[in-house]
Amino acid sequence: MPANPRADHHWKDRILRRERFADFAYTLARVDWDFFTTHTFKNPLPRPYVRGAMFWRWCRDVSGFSGVPYKNLLIALRGEQGEIGGRPHFHALVGGLTTCNMMSLRSQMIRSWKIISGNSDGDFRFYDRSLAGADYICKCLGANDYEVNKFSLAEETTLSDSVISLIRVLDAKGDRRCREVTRKYGQVAKAAGFN
Repeated sequence: MPANPRADHHWKDRILRRERFADFAYTLARVDWDFFTTHTFKNPLPRPYVRGAMFWRWCRDVSGFSGVPYKNLLIALRGEQGEIGGRPHFHALVGGLTTCNMMSLRSQMIRSWKIISGNSDGDFRFYDRSLAGADYICKCLGANDYEVNKFSLAEETTLSDSVISLIRVLDAKGDRRCREVTRKYGQVAKAAGFN
């Protein structure tokens, strides 16, 4: 039995979790997002697989509105339980949209979600590019900081294949740049007598 029964034996786990979250937030911040969305559901509450199918159907509609192939949409999806009443809802980051009229696209996204979900509410906000990406994801959405903090602390996020591919490309570009800088500035000081 430990000398102090109140000793926190899992302190390292919390630190590692914070580090993993910081790495994940940095990774998501590198992606060029267009929207932060919240999707709710009406009573009777659909089963979990139906809720997922509704969201992915909405993504297909967004693909059609924006003219971007479905496989190229950048999506980070998080499902969670609400604080009051425990109602499930989704938060998502959506990117890769190449339309020139984002206001019209936003209206179409709202209408599509209302049709698919049976007139449930949704919140579709523009991603503010002037804010730092990781801070944006964690706390800087503005009107609803509480929701963003829950988004950052939830346990599981689903990323589309296009997000994973984009991250790999960004990593490869970063590695190439680092190799070029190392090659260019690799030798800081030359020893006397050597060229």
